[in-house]
Amino acid sequence: MKRLLLTLSLLLCAVVCGTTESLARESYNISRDWKFFTHSENQSQIINLPHQWNLDALGGRTEYFRGNGNYMRYIDAKPEWKDKRVFIRFGAANLVADLLINGRYVGRHKGGNEAFVFEIGPYLHYDGRDLVWVVVDNATNLDVMPTAGNHISYGGLYREAEIIVQESTHIALGHYGSQGVFVHPKKVSAEKVEGEVEVKVCSDAVVSAMVQLKVLAPDGTEVLSAVQRVRTINGTTGTFIPFEITQPQLWDGVHSPSLYKFEVSLSSAGALKDNITVQSGFRNYEVGSEGFVLNGRPYPIRGVLLHRDRPLSGTAVSEQEVMEDIAIAKEMGANAIRVVGGSHHPSFYAICDREGLMVINDLPLIGTTTLNGKGFFNTEAFRENGKEQLSEMIYQHFNHPSVIVWNLFSELELRGENPVGYIRELHSLAKRLDPQRFTCGWSNQDGEINFITDLIVWSHSYGWSEGLPSDITVWQEQLHANPEWRTLHSGVSFKCGGSIFHQSDLLEKPLATGTWHPERWQTHFHETYLGALRGDTLFWGLFVDCLFDYVATETARSAGGVSDMGVVSFNRQVRKDAFYLYKGAWNEEDEFIHLAEKRWSRRADTLQQIKVYTNLPEVELTIDGKFLGSQENTTGVVVWSDVVLQRGTNHIEVSSRGLTDNVYIEIPYNTSGDL
Repeated sequence: MKRLLLTLSLLLCAVVCGTTESLARESYNISRDWKFFTHSENQSQIINLPHQWNLDALGGRTEYFRGNGNYMRYIDAKPEWKDKRVFIRFGAANLVADLLINGRYVGRHKGGNEAFVFEIGPYLHYDGRDLVWVVVDNATNLDVMPTAGNHISYGGLYREAEIIVQESTHIALGHYGSQGVFVHPKKVSAEKVEGEVEVKVCSDAVVSAMVQLKVLAPDGTEVLSAVQRVRTINGTTGTFIPFEITQPQLWDGVHSPSLYKFEVSLSSAGALKDNITVQSGFRNYEVGSEGFVLNGRPYPIRGVLLHRDRPLSGTAVSEQEVMEDIAIAKEMGANAIRVVGGSHHPSFYAICDREGLMVINDLPLIGTTTLNGKGFFNTEAFRENGKEQLSEMIYQHFNHPSVIVWNLFSELELRGENPVGYIRELHSLAKRLDPQRFTCGWSNQDGEINFITDLIVWSHSYGWSEGLPSDITVWQEQLHANPEWRTLHSGVSFKCGGSIFHQSDLLEKPLATGTWHPERWQTHFHETYLGALRGDTLFWGLFVDCLFDYVATETARSAGGVSDMGVVSFNRQVRKDAFYLYKGAWNEEDEFIHLAEKRWSRRADTLQQIKVYTNLPEVELTIDGKFLGSQENTTGVVVWSDVVLQRGTNHIEVSSRGLTDNVYIEIPYNTSGDL
């Protein structure tokens, strides 16, 4: 009874003190009450993490602040921590972060996407008044990726922070900012999964320890238990525990995203030293003559590109905002998301794991279309930083079954120093760290750069920055006819701007670098691409660039500083017509009907086309109460051509299975536009 009461009291303390459930590892969230300032501490403000300082960029300014931001707060380091290992972990800081504890320099982290950890025990006073000072710099740094790209480099500590206290012998969370536990499924089938769990054990002495592994099925049933002895010698030692699970529940995308729990505990001299639980899933996938194949069945990839910023918060997003973005992607019918420019909030991957969405994760080796920009610098510092960022990305997201591809470069130009040799080094590193996943490149040019990674995605914008939308079929035919290019495992990504505030009677290509981007042209662009590409198994995936409008750099801005290439508005409130085009083609679950071109509510001519996007089998049309018949839906798009409207106000209504949509369209009485 006394032992039970002691255990309960320790658990209660863990809850009250804000620690994790582990009694061997203490975790304290320190995201609140930071003092923030840029130039003078006298002008500081109290903020909570996550935080970013570039409201100027969100306001559409072409020049936004890129420099140093200072974050300060005190922590209460306890005297009993002196005999333990004390770490501080930041979820991310863009772009370079320097840490000082009590005025003493601890270290620097370079890279704005991943978590990083510093050991701070030797710098603490343990008197309840230890000063943490982080200097974050988002200025362009030619040693640190990215040095180019069309998205804003928001400055700040834009994810949460915590203090972690561990025993001297522990699971190594300092291994590239990861959890120190990595699930390696080696052979996956419906009959059996064979693999191993890698555990990084860290100690400051020669220690003999025991690592215990328990695996729990999705329903909580224990399906495996194993023990492995490990001997550490003043550093980090990796140990591998093999496992075999028969009749596994596979992670099967949106159909059945089954997840297993892996409970790992570390003991030494009969005492628990550390424990952690990670989730993962088992799936096998390949790309071949049938396109993308998941667990032995064709699984066409319907992807979207996601820029991470949002109004007001920039990249300092909350879990609730992440959930909203993923829900919109699922509503559209997407089953895959490419995170543009780097990794997302940790909750993004956990949610994608649970929802069955596949993730393409970016290394921020990004090119540019401008003459004054450069994405690759052939210096030792730049090359090493890229490898460090790639290692962090792979290790920190290793256990997520949703992550299927490491994207190594994006639209990287071949001007100046050739990056091909470096991309080969990155590909080799990625395959050594993670042999199971594909590597990929996002390419907008020909050449050797396309023959390095496992997969390639062609980034096209015929009908936007060049040519016409129909040119995509010409390129498609050329790709099919070229034996060398057919050997590539190709996907296609495509982009075109469109503003909900820009409506025009003329359907003509706008100037991509201008500020007038009619929504109807964007819709026409996507209709052409989707019609040409879907069903073509030469392509393992189609990717809409992009899901949401985003704040862009000077070279890609439209009105208000926002790129309008998304199919949903920046504030997530308005779904453009192109969104419903894909919803009709991709979403087979949620019945809907959408009358297109409603924002084009004032038109010049009486002869009009009425267009509907839907996943319902048949649609009825009524104008001013007069029934004009029904049409069958076979492609997600239903069109009535040459519909004669009356001058004045016309009430258009479409319906199917009890669902309706309607709009009032005005046709002026005379050419001056007056009713």
